[in-house]
Amino acid sequence: MLSSTGTVVSELSQFRRTHYVQDILLGILPIIFCIQFLAWLTFLPKALRGHADFRQLYVAGYMVRTGHRTQLYDYAAQTCFQNTLVSNDERALPFIRPAYQALMFVPFSLLPYRTAYLGFLLLNVLLLALAFLILQPRLRGLSRVWPGLPPALFLGFYPVALALMQGQDSILLLALLAAALVSLERNRDLTAGALAGVGLFKFQIVVPIVLLFLLWRRWRFVKGFLFSAILVGLLSFITCGWAETVVFVHSLLSVGAGLPAVPGEINFPLRINIMANLRGLIYGLASLRAPQRWLQVTTLLLSSIVVISVRARGRQQPGGDALVLAITAGVVVSYYLFIHDLSILLIPIVLTLDRFISRNGTGEPFGRAAAAISALLFVAPICIFVIPAHFYLVSVLICAFLFVLMKRLPEQSWQAE
Repeated sequence: MLSSTGTVVSELSQFRRTHYVQDILLGILPIIFCIQFLAWLTFLPKALRGHADFRQLYVAGYMVRTGHRTQLYDYAAQTCFQNTLVSNDERALPFIRPAYQALMFVPFSLLPYRTAYLGFLLLNVLLLALAFLILQPRLRGLSRVWPGLPPALFLGFYPVALALMQGQDSILLLALLAAALVSLERNRDLTAGALAGVGLFKFQIVVPIVLLFLLWRRWRFVKGFLFSAILVGLLSFITCGWAETVVFVHSLLSVGAGLPAVPGEINFPLRINIMANLRGLIYGLASLRAPQRWLQVTTLLLSSIVVISVRARGRQQPGGDALVLAITAGVVVSYYLFIHDLSILLIPIVLTLDRFISRNGTGEPFGRAAAAISALLFVAPICIFVIPAHFYLVSVLICAFLFVLMKRLPEQSWQAE
């Protein structure tokens, strides 16, 4: 009798451990979709009038197509074209990306802005669907909870929704990294590295990821990356020429590090307090108490410690597991990061949740902590509506997620069965 009672208690305990995470997700998703519906109602009319991030990408494609490629990083020229082709705005959004990405938007520049925005929105939806289909075989545990749960997680993650609204390119990087993860699982490291290299339009995230693979001595991945990096570098150089390449580098320094820009270069203020990374956290907590130089030194020092710690934990892991860890670390140590850039965190979040549910919530405390933090991290970006001036605090949760992933990694595998 006592043995039977103990078994029942054990099963109930296991049931609670298994179901509390999925109950949180199923309970919060309707609220998240309501918030997103209201956001779309508010934002879409503004986006169609030209007040969206897509304006900078659209104009970059237009400038390349119409023979203004040698002015691609001239902020005055960008401002003129944005005001003429899209709409007058208080401040033009600068195009500060490798020039090869402007080539991707040349076809969209053939269309009127509103049509181009809707066309790119459709393309982003298709890329999101592609990322989902790539990862779907690894989400069987979530599908057993409810078949609609995996697609709901992809659509409900607010950084993804914001990337769709703004006409941003973060979803393209999400699809590239999802394909890279599958390639690594199939021991196609060269292909995986090449896919990561195509994502250099988000170099502030991709470079830390590749740096970790270099430190892990995964040479085939690094070789694949170098192949793509050389290719996109040549495309960028051919597109805008040497002089504009130099302006691009100077603009990165002036915008990213707050250095003064020379006439003709881009000097666009960044809101560091909305960056959910290590840099945003340090600036958010100490910018009023310490000189900027000390903040930069502290950011560099702590970022180095994070990279060294991740290097030690991910060296012996399978390629897919290593990429999950590198993606999370890349977000933490990225030099600048906006909310839509958090879209790539969807990969480690959904894979961690699926592994937890597939194992019926069993495992050591770090495994349960990883699942709980994954669920919280899925919801956390909504904080932008509540604490917009302190969004950097979300980085604390991302750092905690990275920590538990490093502790959990030896017993965790995301590879499809």
